Amino acid sequence: MFNRVVQQDVVTSHNIQDIMSRSKKRTPVTCYACCKSQKRGKRFCNRKFRRREHQLISVGDYERLPRLTIEVTETWDLGGDGKHYVHADPHSELFIKLMRK
Repeated sequence: MFNRVVQQDVVTSHNIQDIMSRSKKRTPVTCYACCKSQKRGKRFCNRKFRRREHQLISVGDYERLPRLTIEVTETWDLGGDGKHYVHADPHSELFIKLMRK
């Protein structure tokens, strides 16, 4: 693998797939907002959900137990505003950058 890197003069985004692993996304989907993923928001949401469950179980108030994480937090509090499909030329820099994992 490293022999091919030494032989090439310049590593660009077009030949990076030949050098690096062949792992790439299958569909060109990305977030609308500035974040790359909603991982931090989902972690916070689940942590808040588990905490609320623990508090209500310790008190014995089983009727008010939340069944879904949506009942505890707002979906707009997550990092992004949803995802969208990117229509781009498969050979463009944007598309190549987007398809990397």
